[in-house]
Amino acid sequence: MFQLNEIELQYLNSSGLQNVLGRIGVTVTPDSGPALPLLRGANEKTAGTDHLGDYTETKVTYSNEADTAVVHLQFRCYESFVLTSVQGEMINASDFGKQHCFAAQNGIIIHAQGMTNIDGLMANYQHKDWWTRPHFDLNWSTLPERTQSVLWRKESAFYHLLPVCGPVFRTDVCGAEEGLQIRVSSHQGGRTRCESLSFVLGSGIDPYQLVERHVEAALHTLDYPTLPRSRKPYPEILDSLGWCSWDAFYHQVNEEGLLVKAEEMQAASLPVQWVMIDDGWSQTLDKKLSSFEADVEKFPQGLAETVRQLKEKYGIRWVGVWHTIAGYWGGIHPDSPLAKQFSDYLYSNAKGSLIPYPDAGRGFGFWHAWHSFLERQGIDFVKVDSQSAVLNFTKHEWSIGEAAAAAHEALEASAALHFNNTIINCMGMAAENMWHRPKSSVSRNSDDFVPQDQFGFAEHALQNAYNSYYHGAFYYGDWDMYWTKNHDDIQNAVLRSVSGGPIYFSDAPGNTDASKLWPLIYNNGKIIRCEQTPNPTADCLFLDPTKETVPLKLWNIAKSSGVVAAFHIGKYTDSVKGTVGPSDVPGLEGDAFVLYEHFSGEMKIMHQGDQHAFELQPGQCAIYLIIPSGGAVTPIGLTNKYVATDAVSDVKSEGSTRSLQLKEGGTFRFVSENNRVSAQLNGKALPVLLISEHLYEVDVPMLDEKLNIVLSVSE
Repeated sequence: MFQLNEIELQYLNSSGLQNVLGRIGVTVTPDSGPALPLLRGANEKTAGTDHLGDYTETKVTYSNEADTAVVHLQFRCYESFVLTSVQGEMINASDFGKQHCFAAQNGIIIHAQGMTNIDGLMANYQHKDWWTRPHFDLNWSTLPERTQSVLWRKESAFYHLLPVCGPVFRTDVCGAEEGLQIRVSSHQGGRTRCESLSFVLGSGIDPYQLVERHVEAALHTLDYPTLPRSRKPYPEILDSLGWCSWDAFYHQVNEEGLLVKAEEMQAASLPVQWVMIDDGWSQTLDKKLSSFEADVEKFPQGLAETVRQLKEKYGIRWVGVWHTIAGYWGGIHPDSPLAKQFSDYLYSNAKGSLIPYPDAGRGFGFWHAWHSFLERQGIDFVKVDSQSAVLNFTKHEWSIGEAAAAAHEALEASAALHFNNTIINCMGMAAENMWHRPKSSVSRNSDDFVPQDQFGFAEHALQNAYNSYYHGAFYYGDWDMYWTKNHDDIQNAVLRSVSGGPIYFSDAPGNTDASKLWPLIYNNGKIIRCEQTPNPTADCLFLDPTKETVPLKLWNIAKSSGVVAAFHIGKYTDSVKGTVGPSDVPGLEGDAFVLYEHFSGEMKIMHQGDQHAFELQPGQCAIYLIIPSGGAVTPIGLTNKYVATDAVSDVKSEGSTRSLQLKEGGTFRFVSENNRVSAQLNGKALPVLLISEHLYEVDVPMLDEKLNIVLSVSE
């Protein structure tokens, strides 16, 4: 057991975070021999100002009795958060003698014990090499290994701990007796020095702002090319409806099947704008890439001809292809022509696996060659899978920070050159991937959708909902493809309607139900996409809806209105009860609101602080719009769409008249407490139908011109 050296974080007084981590101790794990508990030594205190504001800084030194291991913890304290850096050294008598180095994994461990009791906790941990999921438990000791974000509540304050993956070292968190461990690893042998921004710790009254603030602060401090989501453009291609071959064909994808599906979608007048040709199209041997060309048996006319027909014959605007960050699952085949032709750009690890070189300049050479070829075949974008395998390919040989940064910089430089940086990042929720992608803005947010799993929706929804809390600060989440004919089809559609990311389906030929897609899209194929990445509402942020008798509720924003989707994902047959109201959507402005639910058509006029009770049966979901009142008339939008408010723009008020534009025709509803209302479309009167008290409906025709609506009330 390490020797705990008590140090209360009293130098954090200015930020109000004193005693948050309790007592601090440090242990060094050498590459051989027992762990070395360190003793606390001197403190150095300074103050200054930088791009993040005024700060006070305390540097605390720890060393062992023999002075062969020294670690400095540097706490830079701003008004409401702390940046903690680690500097360590294993001191050797000479350069030519036996070297004592930090262990590749958990080389430095910061112990925090005596942490206070808390009222709620939600953490995100890497349960597989590729994915994270949430953890809920008030007992600190149960915090899983490879935790990448910890949010907790104590009374009315929220606290957030965000481990950082720096240029070399990655920090993780896990539970320990009476507290937690903060572990620093390079995943490379032979390192005698460590210098790394390790974690951000902060507090506030808004849990949703905490993580965004911490990501922004850390990225600024690291001076990475990586941008937070808020400063990344969303790809044009992924703003339209897509279809993916994976769940339709799996590895048996071929030209014939793709064209059959494209013909079916065209015949159904489904405005699918992009197609992703997933795993199974490439030439491989022993699960390794052997050629840039498509499999000649599956694509006898070549990839270019398949792409040409998809675009010219079936009206698909964009076509993408899948590959992994290593080329294929096992890398590049060493006996292939690729291995010889691109040897300068490939790296063979100790096992003999051949991958794009983990140096940005050299790795770029491989990607530039392949992506140039794909661009000539008519390919417009890529899905890049197996990204968290970077560690598995380079472990012990490269530091994880350097390997991941090089892999992503090389890949994205090529994708920017050939595909306008349109990438769907996938299987890459490990910290090293999240922190090191320079500019790409879309990343998978959960484990796979598995259509055959009768009970898979609960875990799929849980992961997407709670991963979005921290992952959404970095990326627009891809919540994966889904089937439109499935036991969970409606729930999956509603889940994606609030995701803020791509919407695409993967039905096999003969299995698409177009009625399950139209509430998500417009006639031109544009998806109806919320403006942010969603989050669990405050009343379920620290609860596991698969185990507690509460609904999962997710909030987002669309055209200054709140959107709240609710799901029953509990592992029991009873109904769940919940409430919904304006307070579920942070920052929603106004005193009076219209609450509208899509499936029931129920409407209610509410005020700030009001709550509406609802009940969901197993497998049932609901989607609520919370719209600030517009006075005499409040437009809801096209209620044949899940997120009806998105269709409304250019709203103007003049006395008792309200004018607006609609994106297209459909079922348009609005609210007025006056029973004398009228509607005009482009200057012509439209019939107005009273649906229920104060709720009105107008059937707006589809026209090829702008749809200018004027709503009036008479005294």
